[in-house]
Formats: sequence, structure tokens, C-alpha cells
Amino acid sequence: MKLKALSHYSGDKDSRFGDCILLYDSTSLVVYDCGHTKHAEAVEAFLQFNSLISQVHIVVSHNDGDHTDGVCDLLNWLNNHSKYTLKIYSHQYLKHVDTILDKIDDGRRTRDSLKRSLLAEFDNIKEIIETAQELGFSTIEALSGTGVGSCTIVGPTIDEFTDVAAKAVDSRVGNNIGEGHAEETVMNAASVQLKCKLDNAETILLCGDASPSYLHNLNSYDIIQLPHHGQLDDAQAIFDELNDSYSKEYFISDNTGSGITSGGSDKLVHYMKEENYSPAMNTKTGVLLLPKNGIGVGTSSKPQGVRLGEMDYRYW
Repeated sequence: MKLKALSHYSGDKDSRFGDCILLYDSTSLVVYDCGHTKHAEAVEAFLQFNSLISQVHIVVSHNDGDHTDGVCDLLNWLNNHSKYTLKIYSHQYLKHVDTILDKIDDGRRTRDSLKRSLLAEFDNIKEIIETAQELGFSTIEALSGTGVGSCTIVGPTIDEFTDVAAKAVDSRVGNNIGEGHAEETVMNAASVQLKCKLDNAETILLCGDASPSYLHNLNSYDIIQLPHHGQLDDAQAIFDELNDSYSKEYFISDNTGSGITSGGSDKLVHYMKEENYSPAMNTKTGVLLLPKNGIGVGTSSKPQGVRLGEMDYRYW
């Protein structure tokens, strides 16, 4: 598989385009999140250029709009181009109502009231699933161990994402998961994690905005996406977990724009430079392509395969 992580458009670094990461071979495409209509248009152009692709898988990591806002547009386009076999993967919280109800255990909620609360809380996922079903596409629960083409979902566990759902609808508890400075909101914490082997045999972990406490077996990956668009505290928690952080390579999907709530990776970029890490590959500087021209992990202190500026479809 090859990876293409999408970036900004027409030099616009102010808009919050959100995440969209493509994993593909000659006949299949995995879309991991699609956070903006511009990303949906880019995926459509990609598919038109790569005309042999007939199987499309879309993984929705979690409910936030900067990971979901382009998904329904993409679904409608795929429906209008009937050559594609499509499967959608996301958390399906209603299948676990009894487990979530037991975890809340406040004596006030019924199954029906909990269902309504879950549908309201995870509204973007609800819209995506309903749209997909109306169009006749397959919707698959994103459970650990589920195959997504030649990739595999590796987290979170059922216990972890039902914990998230319980906290999301329970006003008696805090809205964060994790320890110390690496806390994440419950909406982010249980992002669907995806493992994929690239053409050069390197194994990559995609983790959306997942809490570092929900990421497991980190030493088994060659390349790790640093979660939540490269927020420093999350990255430091991952570095602390690894026995030898310098042997890994990292990438960041930072298309967060310049707004006051944008987050972003600037502090992490500075930290990694100060600590003598090889710089993380970052979509903030352009579209990211992997593998990197056959260069192995850890052999270069300079990120390669990054094309600056907006996307140029000629290279597809």
C-alpha cells in the first residue's frame, strides 16, 4: 500500500481543512477520515485519475467535524459513480447500549433515553451511517481486528470506546480521558486506529485524535501518526511510552488552520528539534507521500516525499 496524506488548498493555511489520509494500491482505496468538502473533491479527483480502483473503504475515526465533514459529500459522489464497491467503518454505539447503561449506572436512564442521548452526542457518525444505508452501502462496526481492505483496525477495545460513550452522556463525570497533560476529550479519545503495511514493508499506525493511553503495542510500528494534529502533550506521552523513540519515524496531519481553537503542531516541531529527533513529516508543509522513494525508516534526518504547496493532480 501507498499513503497520501492530504494538505491545504490554494495556499490557504487559515481554513480548518481537517484530516484526510489515503491508503491505496492499484485496485483499492482506504480513506481514513475526510474532514472537509475540499478533501472529498480531492479524493474524487484521485479516483478519476486512478481508474482501476473499484473498491473503496472509508474509516471514520471519530465524531468531530474536522474528521467527518466531507464524508457525506464523498458518499453521494460515489453513489453517482456506480462502479465502486464501498464499505463504511465507524463506531456503532447503539449496539452496546446495555454495556454503556451499566457503566453509567445512575438509576435514571432507560435504554430508549440512552439511545437518544448517544444519537445526539455522536451526531456526525449518525448522519454518515444513515446516508450510507440510504444509498445502499455497507456499514461495518469498527471493532479491533476488523480487516479494512489490506489494513486492520487495531483499536480501541470495546471496553475503551464504551467507556468513552458512557462519559460522553454522563454529566456527573469529567469530559476527559487520559493522564497528566495528555488528557483528551472523550470525543477524541477512542478514535478508530488503523494499521497498514506499506509497499516497502514498513508498518504504519493511524490514530486520529486518540488518547495515548488507548494506543497499544507502539513498539511494533515503524511509523506512528502523532495524534490530535501533533499536539505536544500527546506526542510526549507516546515518546515516553516507547523504549527508543529515536528509532521510529513520525508524521503529523496538521490541517488545523489559524483559528483560536486550531491546536496545531508548532510547539511539537520546536520540541522535536530541541530534543534532536528527526523532524516529523507534516501535512502543514504539503501533501505527504509514503513510502519515501525506498528510503528506510531512520536513515535520514530530513523528511522526504513531501511536496510543498497545494495538491497537483499531475503527480497522481
